[in-house]
Amino acid sequence: MKKMLDEKELDEDLAAEQQMINDLKKFLNRDRTGNSWLDINGDGVVDLDDLRDSLLRFEWIMLSGLLLVILPLLNYFNFTDIDGDLFWSLAGFCLLIEGLISVYQIRVLRRKYK
Repeated sequence: MKKMLDEKELDEDLAAEQQMINDLKKFLNRDRTGNSWLDINGDGVVDLDDLRDSLLRFEWIMLSGLLLVILPLLNYFNFTDIDGDLFWSLAGFCLLIEGLISVYQIRVLRRKYK
């Protein structure tokens, strides 16, 4: 009697495991046409790759460069009274983003050659 129960439990466990495998296959082969706006790279999954792709963009350099032009002009014409340290930190942010983008692009190129 004990052996019959063990075999029945084993069959149920195997069936549950098979169901999990089938669910995973369905998930991986799902229709990926309804992408989220957070899915930057369009692979159907919102993950760290999307975060990386959204942060390492040249638009951030352009935005910080535009701010580095506009904000000092507003200060010069006395529309604002912004401390100069803000401009230096903004310039540092711009250089940081540019450096990160360069490092990322070099790594991508190295992976392609390997």
